[in-house]
Amino acid sequence: MYAAVRGIPRGRVATYGEVARLVGVPRGARAVGWALRALSTEQEKRVPWHRVVGAGGRISLRGGVGPLLHGPRPARPAPMTPGALRGDLAPAGLPALLRPLVRARKTGVLRCTRDRFAKTVYLSDGRLIFATSTDPDDRLGEMLLRKGLITYRALEESVRALEAGKRQGTLLVESGAIRSRDLVEGVADQVQEIVHGLIQWEAGQYEFVEGDLPSKEVIVLRMATGNLLLEGVRRVHRWSRIRAGAGGLDQKYALAPDSSAVVDSLSLQKEELNLVASLDGVMSLEEVCAASRQSDFAVCRAVWGLWAVGVLDRVPQDAAVERKEKTEPHAEKVRGASVGQEIERFNRLHRFLFELVGYELRERATGFFERAFSQATGENPALFEGVAVDGNGELDPIALRRNIMGGEIARYLRGLDRLLDIEQALVQETLGERKAAIIKDGLAELRAQARPAS
Repeated sequence: MYAAVRGIPRGRVATYGEVARLVGVPRGARAVGWALRALSTEQEKRVPWHRVVGAGGRISLRGGVGPLLHGPRPARPAPMTPGALRGDLAPAGLPALLRPLVRARKTGVLRCTRDRFAKTVYLSDGRLIFATSTDPDDRLGEMLLRKGLITYRALEESVRALEAGKRQGTLLVESGAIRSRDLVEGVADQVQEIVHGLIQWEAGQYEFVEGDLPSKEVIVLRMATGNLLLEGVRRVHRWSRIRAGAGGLDQKYALAPDSSAVVDSLSLQKEELNLVASLDGVMSLEEVCAASRQSDFAVCRAVWGLWAVGVLDRVPQDAAVERKEKTEPHAEKVRGASVGQEIERFNRLHRFLFELVGYELRERATGFFERAFSQATGENPALFEGVAVDGNGELDPIALRRNIMGGEIARYLRGLDRLLDIEQALVQETLGERKAAIIKDGLAELRAQARPAS
């Protein structure tokens, strides 16, 4: 039987009954289910049990976790659990509530209620893996209709099936409105829409019960939790919500100690990456807005989202250790200066060299610097990726910070000094030792001026 399951192609599913018929036991659908539940940890790595669904399009997850697909049931909210973490969802909403749970890698059930509707989010080791809702607008059929994947008539027929006690997914598959192989992807989209809708809530009550997940209908989302939350924040357009999430003008922010690892796990937009790269130490929200070319509305929303997913910390609220006013994105100390100051120091030196070489070589200067950058990029490709040079010889500080914060700061800053070394060697080769000595002395004088007094 396990061989038959392994034979189901990637991206397709089969029902328990179909597997049973395939192995010559036409009425053995239930036995197939039992056999899949009995898989050992080692066996489930080799047997794609998740490609076997029930006749209604449901998938039974390992460990006794139940069906995957159905329309949300309009059940009455369950009573609050004694000893659970609970409170008011307002004012900052779901992102502020989930942030500490995700950062602490909690496992449990977060249930939010408003009026007669309840939305439930399931967390496993800090990952958001599933969500359910009692709001009819969150049903699978309505979601598929909004996306243009089914017709109005197909939706109406599926709703009547719900009223008759059948499952919405079952009818949609049986009627040919959707394909069974699209089932898991459709439910993943449904769950994401539920979470994004919950982020829009401005009021309600919540309860978080930590512990092993109950036998509920869940699906493990393929989308990263950080991306899921960040996209939900991007969809918020009400200033009152954004202001509550980002805080006042005096609220201070700094890059979180593990911001580089978090950024690597996210699909950030260019504007968000530039905002992260522009942060230098502890900055107020007003300073962050002033340093950006985006509108303050867009900056505040991005700051809220980046804080919610753990790229930024609020200071002092989230600070685990005392911070200095000018810190670096990593714990390493770089000669007592911040990354931003180091980039400014380098650009002062590079402007000087750029001007003198340009004066001496004129139209040949372009080839000179292209040669230098080619060699430096070959040695440190990640450092110089996407870094442009302006007409004064300055390297783009935003792009440099973005690249540096993703690596080892000290090594990358040595890479900038290495570019200067390469250019000085080319000066000696191209212009001779006397001009090279003049430039070397000038750079030494600039370095001495930039060195803090002891």
